[in-house]
Amino acid sequence: MKKKILVGIQIFLASTIIATGVTFANNSQAGSSEDPLVAKSYVDDKINQVLEVINGTVGSDKDVVESGNISTQQVSGNIFKPVLVEVGQTIYGKEGTELILRSGKGNAVVPGAEGISNLTSGLELRNKGTVNKNHLIIIPRSDGRGVKVTEKAWFLVKGEYEIK
Repeated sequence: MKKKILVGIQIFLASTIIATGVTFANNSQAGSSEDPLVAKSYVDDKINQVLEVINGTVGSDKDVVESGNISTQQVSGNIFKPVLVEVGQTIYGKEGTELILRSGKGNAVVPGAEGISNLTSGLELRNKGTVNKNHLIIIPRSDGRGVKVTEKAWFLVKGEYEIK
């Protein structure tokens, strides 16, 4: 009786092992159409193509117009451009321009009753209000809003702006 149970267990284990092996054998093999092998040169070529597209897009999205001491520039896409503004100058943003004061000091320039959106604090900057470092500022309209620099300042700018 013990022999019959032992033989039954051995047959069960053997069939389980064979079934498992067949299952794995039927799965895709490396190099098959389900799981192709790829050469390093192919991957490098695809990476270089992607980098060319990225570099081509980033490098071609700047327009600069200068006349006298007024500089109008535009940075489009999803990049911020570092911009140096000297003491006494004002950086004016066009509609939708994003500014981040990285160093130096400046005060908001707001010609009307409405202010400039400070998204970091969730508050509105009024005329002559202090612009805090590392706060994201958005210019809502192209009506002369910006930041007057009181200490040499570096800004990160995304969008169209003028320095006067």
